[in-house]
Amino acid sequence: MSKTTLTSTIALVLVIVAVILVALFMPNNKTTTSSKSTSKTLSNAAQTAAIQAAEVNFKSFFSANTTMAERQKLLQNGSQFAQAMSGEFTQLSNEAPSVIINSASLTNATTLKLNYTVELNAQPVLPNQNGEALKIGGVWQVSDATFCQLLSLAGTPPAVCSNVH
Repeated sequence: MSKTTLTSTIALVLVIVAVILVALFMPNNKTTTSSKSTSKTLSNAAQTAAIQAAEVNFKSFFSANTTMAERQKLLQNGSQFAQAMSGEFTQLSNEAPSVIINSASLTNATTLKLNYTVELNAQPVLPNQNGEALKIGGVWQVSDATFCQLLSLAGTPPAVCSNVH
């Protein structure tokens, strides 16, 4: 066997050994990474359930059939917005306010980003609005920032919105 053939054979054997070692250790690294990321995120079933619960509460907040007391529970810091909600929803009571959720995605276990359309009398009046729902005390609520954004579109937002970010 010539020196060149021997060197080529040794190089080939070293490459094969390196590939085998990488293949042997690669699954362990992937498994560790996978289990770490899985522990930080919700399962698909939990994500689906969270999105559905948040959407139900988001829609309920805007529904013409929801009482003011229930709306306060469905809005972040709802008691601070009682007067603003009363004024807005009393004004809209004859126009059957509602929302359609166009899309929703969890940012994390307690924050849901939504794209939605506000309707009055089943007619879109504010299409493609972006907002969020927050899970606070185990309840999905419309974020006060989302509500203030809508109040700003309707005119001058109430003073309570000046403290919302």
